[in-house]
Amino acid sequence: MDSAVEFQGLVLGQLDSLYNYALVLTRRSEDAEDLLQEVLVRGLQSFATYDRSLSFKGWMFTIIKNTYIDRFRRQRRLPQEEPLWATRGVEEPVLSLDNPLCSVPLAPEDLLLAYREIARVINRPIGTVMSRLYRGRNLLRTCLVELRRAVEPPPRAADQTSKAHDRL
Repeated sequence: MDSAVEFQGLVLGQLDSLYNYALVLTRRSEDAEDLLQEVLVRGLQSFATYDRSLSFKGWMFTIIKNTYIDRFRRQRRLPQEEPLWATRGVEEPVLSLDNPLCSVPLAPEDLLLAYREIARVINRPIGTVMSRLYRGRNLLRTCLVELRRAVEPPPRAADQTSKAHDRL
């Protein structure tokens, strides 16, 4: 089998996971797409060195992490540029670590070792463990967002009236 075809087949099976990990690292969909594109080029170029006895997903996660670190180091050396949205008066939405929608990026090797340990202890396949934890985290994230919305006070009618008056 041609190595490019084999690589493509492996990537297609893991594309969502690879994109999600890139998104966790970059926190912006555009940056995640750029990072993933660079990672796929690097992965294809070095696919001949891939050890088939190892997890393809873990191998690609390592490439994503290393590429992200390389990009971060390059950005620190370059002078800061003013973003395009700043010139239009539009602020870019930024996720803070306090936001429940924001997860802390972990090393893929740590995640994989933890999943294997859980799978061994509960005697279930690692895929089952990963999918159940994924669904559980999403459910928790949804609950936290709904709780935050319920706790935050709604805007006062007087404030909305004065804002509407100011617009006129």
